[in-house]
Amino acid sequence: MIRAANITLFVMGWGLFVAGQAQNSIRSRTNGLPEGFAGLQQWLSFHVVNLAQRAFFCGLFYGFIVNTVAIKLQAAGFPVTSYMIAGIGGWSANGLLYQIFGMIPGMRREVADFAPPPSAEIVPATSTTGEKRS
Repeated sequence: MIRAANITLFVMGWGLFVAGQAQNSIRSRTNGLPEGFAGLQQWLSFHVVNLAQRAFFCGLFYGFIVNTVAIKLQAAGFPVTSYMIAGIGGWSANGLLYQIFGMIPGMRREVADFAPPPSAEIVPATSTTGEKRS
């Protein structure tokens, strides 16, 4: 039961970080994401590989984060539970990997790389004589 609760809290912390990141990108006026659920779907499609990599590595380090950190903090006299470590661990592990992957060339993905800024104006192509093409 404790293990299931720890995993649930770890995943909730992980998801909370992703939700905050997505909300920040969707509300930003410097990219062309639509608001609401359509913007979330587009953001998720842009970041699916990056999120999968972060989920994989966070899953690998789950046991270390929850068990080892809780033991060390309790030995130091802090009254923490594995539940607290699991929730904070999921959030912070995701944040750490987000920063690490952002420093690796080719792994960093900005929404502006995929969607034009909202102020981008699409101008019809013109011929060399100055006439508009259809």
